[in-house]
Amino acid sequence: MKGKTVKFVNYFLFTALFLTTVVQFGCVSFNLTPRAERLVDAKDYSGAIKVYQSIVESHPGTVKARKAQLAIGKLYIDHLNQPEKGTDAYEAIIAEAPTSDESAEARYRIGSHTYNKEKYDTAQLYFEIIVNQFSHLKLSHNAQIMLAKSYEAGEKFEHALESYDDFVNRYPQSKRTPQILTYKARIQREHLNDNEEAIQTLELLVRKYNKNEDAESYVNEAKKTLIEFDRSPFGFGPYPEVPADFPFREEVLGWDNPTPEYELSVRVHIKLWKQGTQATSVALSSNGLIYPFMPGVLYVEWTTVPDNDPEFAGQRYASHISGHPDTSKKWQSLYLVNRSYERTDITPDEIEVSGIKVNVYPDGTKVYPFPDGGIDPYEFLGLKK
Repeated sequence: MKGKTVKFVNYFLFTALFLTTVVQFGCVSFNLTPRAERLVDAKDYSGAIKVYQSIVESHPGTVKARKAQLAIGKLYIDHLNQPEKGTDAYEAIIAEAPTSDESAEARYRIGSHTYNKEKYDTAQLYFEIIVNQFSHLKLSHNAQIMLAKSYEAGEKFEHALESYDDFVNRYPQSKRTPQILTYKARIQREHLNDNEEAIQTLELLVRKYNKNEDAESYVNEAKKTLIEFDRSPFGFGPYPEVPADFPFREEVLGWDNPTPEYELSVRVHIKLWKQGTQATSVALSSNGLIYPFMPGVLYVEWTTVPDNDPEFAGQRYASHISGHPDTSKKWQSLYLVNRSYERTDITPDEIEVSGIKVNVYPDGTKVYPFPDGGIDPYEFLGLKK
């Protein structure tokens, strides 16, 4: 019994000693990374590399080892001016775990280093692998941009455009997309001498990001360039010719339009005038439609009175009236009771105008049931939203 007790005690002591050793070893390994970081802060880069190397050797094949290897590569290139050793550290990660996230980071760093050394063809190879094989990583966003910049720096401008286009198509919600569109327009203008394509790119930028605060600086620059080309700063293309008899010709010729909504209204007004619809003015409604105002035409929204109303139950009243002010005033006095309720002793004729049923009153006033009669400015002008 005594012998068994001794064996049990010895076993217990061995186990405790083993566990203590493991815990201590783990603590040492765990504390190596902060230690290396402190050495970097102290600018003891060689000492930091030794610590990181011990992590690589003690944790082979692990994420921790690969991250330590990344740190080694960065120290060699950024601080010790030994790019060959830094590149070797990165290449070791790629060789050992080619599909790991760390290998993507290693490729990106090699690509960036070779780009800075003006070895653009080599940089393209590394960035292209990240774009094609690691699209699930956010790093691929930057790699796509760097791939395009490598093409541009290497004067492969068509390839650069394709790569910038790929970024815009893949990441339309990215905060960097407005910036990428300016890069694209610059190549089209300065290197390919294609002003029309550059204008289209800038118009797209303005249309899509005009109300985006993060893109404000890029949008403003795009607007300045468009104005230089006598184009709308809101992406609506060339300005239309203003008819000589257009009532607001002098005001319009400067095309100093404060908002895209105002410019759309002016463009619609001019086109209507050219088509023979001589509206005295137009109004943009909150529904996005533009309503031409002219004598003899109104747009009326009717509301039916609840059945429990003691005097006008079931009758309609004009809850919204828009149109030429003189026509509105006259029509209300003739056909509304108390300038609100519809007269029940008069039944207007009904005609169809462009598929819309319009009431024609005895004095000739045409009343469209609001919101009918409005014009979609983009459809009417053939513009992209």
